Amino acid sequence: MRVVLISPYPDITAFGVRAISSFLRQNGVATRLVFLPDPLGDALTDQPERYPARILDALADLCRDADLVGISLMTNYMDNAVQITRSLRARLMVPVLWGGVHPTIRPRECLDTADMVCVGDGEEAILDVCLALETGGPVTGIANIWSKGPDGVVAENPVRPLTTDLDALPPPDWSHEEHYIWDDRAGGIVALTPAITERFLAGGTVSKMLGRVGYQTMTGRGCPHRCAYCVNDAIKSLYGAKGYLRWRSVSHVMDELAEARRIMPFIGYVWISDDAFFARPLEEIRDFCKAWKERVALPFTCLGSPATITREKMDALVDAGMIYLQMGVQTGSPRIQELFNRKAMGNDKMLAAMRIINSYKDRLLPPSYDFILDTPYETVKDRLDSIRFIARIPKPFRLQPFSLVLYPGTKLAAMAVADGYLTDERSQVYTKSYTMRRPDYGNFLILLAKGGRFPSGLLAFCARDGVAKVFGSKLFRPFWELAFAVAGPAKRLVKRLLGRR
Repeated sequence: MRVVLISPYPDITAFGVRAISSFLRQNGVATRLVFLPDPLGDALTDQPERYPARILDALADLCRDADLVGISLMTNYMDNAVQITRSLRARLMVPVLWGGVHPTIRPRECLDTADMVCVGDGEEAILDVCLALETGGPVTGIANIWSKGPDGVVAENPVRPLTTDLDALPPPDWSHEEHYIWDDRAGGIVALTPAITERFLAGGTVSKMLGRVGYQTMTGRGCPHRCAYCVNDAIKSLYGAKGYLRWRSVSHVMDELAEARRIMPFIGYVWISDDAFFARPLEEIRDFCKAWKERVALPFTCLGSPATITREKMDALVDAGMIYLQMGVQTGSPRIQELFNRKAMGNDKMLAAMRIINSYKDRLLPPSYDFILDTPYETVKDRLDSIRFIARIPKPFRLQPFSLVLYPGTKLAAMAVADGYLTDERSQVYTKSYTMRRPDYGNFLILLAKGGRFPSGLLAFCARDGVAKVFGSKLFRPFWELAFAVAGPAKRLVKRLLGRR
């Protein structure tokens, strides 16, 4: 058996395809990985045809000896997966299986294009598909796998129990063996070498900020929270919330990092991208930090939530080498916090976590705080509440503002459909980027505050009801539209000029 696994994501970390490749190889299935970074990146537009014909021809050549092709996708990469699948189908007779978040949430929609869909975790399910194809057996009864027969009847199978022992799974495949990438510098799809990997990883946002090449990993799966805008809630409902949050052992993580550094000695820091790394119990974090200092001794970054950050955990992590932290705030409005199902992480709790983080400011880079903008249920008061909250955040900090995307399967998306706010998924979801912020006064203030240098007192003054009423009026709308139109190009120009110096 040979399986070709394709990733359309701009970030070549691509946990899903790398994890499945490792598991299949461990079980005797040959794999080939092909990375096709979306040429649009975060700048999404309604452009279904992402890849030129010469790239699709080269991809078909890499799939000619495959018994199965797997494509990983999230909602914003649906067009990529459709184009790739249709292209392969026109050239080859090979079954195509889709997996990832979007197929998990919308398997029937995905079966309009794919032959099979994996719902939920994919390692064991895709191995079972390989065994069935190898022996000529049916795939219609495999847990986690949906398929459509020639008669159009869909075989819907339940999910199998979650793998609770993550140590039983091998670390992601960074071997560079049978790995390929679409690299414009090389003019097409070429073998992925450690040197090319270094260049792609160095281009990541955090890597550029730190001036180091970052390696991204996850020490667990799942999230302890059930935020209404997040697909984690829908996946929890699929499996049942119990046991959804799982952790790898400390030694398993350290073994992965040792092997990664052997293959890629250029790694300068590690990005731990668990949704809520701080949710690990304190004693586990202390064990993790002890092993980190002994076996890794590199700077690292991680994500936390206001409900899980404590001084004891911060002490251990900063001492071990944590240099940067990202935390989800999302909104400073109590009403929207309740809508988001984050009432337990209200302003007092968030400020308490921020003060703890701020007490390490001489040893950390300014933390990043995520905010969600453009929620259709927000009133002017809700938006001003968020801006006033930002004015209370202890400096230094950075803001990471994201325009809300109502992803399928989330409670907020279902509510927005019922209330008439979500009427065109193509434009409002599938081709909408989180960078597409609404050009108005409130978002302009958040843009000013993004770097954490805007005077807090002045920000609070600008968020006063009377001031906001004037500058948020229809009279000033053309000004804010113009300001947002020129902000991006102006920022890119400044970066280029500074780069030349």
